[in-house]
Amino acid sequence: MTIYVDMDGVIADLFTEIAKENDVSHWKEIPSSDRAFEDIKGTDFFGRIPKFSSSDDLIAFIDDVTDGKWCILSAPLGGDRDNCIFWKKHWLDKQGYNPMESFFTHRKEKYAVNADGTPNILIDDRLINIDRWIKKGGLGIRYQADEDSLEELFVKVKVILE
Repeated sequence: MTIYVDMDGVIADLFTEIAKENDVSHWKEIPSSDRAFEDIKGTDFFGRIPKFSSSDDLIAFIDDVTDGKWCILSAPLGGDRDNCIFWKKHWLDKQGYNPMESFFTHRKEKYAVNADGTPNILIDDRLINIDRWIKKGGLGIRYQADEDSLEELFVKVKVILE
């Protein structure tokens, strides 16, 4: 069983940085979020997103319970795939996070189950990703760092691993 960790909303504070880029106090105040994401294409935006204050504790926990055998599973920005992936990898290096592998795709559910049928765990902030993961036979935990309890996440992971 492998634990897959999403980046944006889980360990990288994407929406705070998007709000800052658009000079608003909350990203929902941006007149068109589509335009906001268009404006960051081709930039180093994904390399300079702040991490959540809980990110180091989350990664240390995941690293411990998996003996370092965990993966990043993050979606790249549409229309800016290669640039986005480059900066997301840079961000992971800058934070000192060392996943076994990093995957960047919008079809996360293809990693839900191993070839032998063993389900994997996805920690993601988007319910659509969790729902697709579970429908493919994986075990999903919705976690949004700025809303959910890290301690509750730890309990959920431990229960699954027991």
